[in-house]
Amino acid sequence: MKKIRLVFISLLLQLLCQNVFAEGILMEVKPKDNSVVSGFDNKVTLAFSGNVSERSPTLVVIDSTGKRVDNKDLTLTIGDKDRSILSATTQILAAGRYVIRYRVVTKDGLVVSGICRFEIKV
Repeated sequence: MKKIRLVFISLLLQLLCQNVFAEGILMEVKPKDNSVVSGFDNKVTLAFSGNVSERSPTLVVIDSTGKRVDNKDLTLTIGDKDRSILSATTQILAAGRYVIRYRVVTKDGLVVSGICRFEIKV
């Protein structure tokens, strides 16, 4: 029983340590994933933990017809140690559903990508 408990505690500590030092985890999205927004300010912002590298960041906003609606003005602000910010502006968006597609590479070479969805209601 003691061995099982020690193995469990060891695995738990390893998982906790990995999360503490993880880089490139998406921490915050504006607008929030699966949110319904009114008064959209035409800016999409993603915050990542740790530092991401400047290699090939991508942020694209797509409407429900598949048309790209961001202004292709991606900005990556690399933080000192705790956050990096990826952002872009969009055209004036009509009511409807939108998808944010993103991709960054951490300094360790880990590719972090995904999608977030939001809806604009007037």
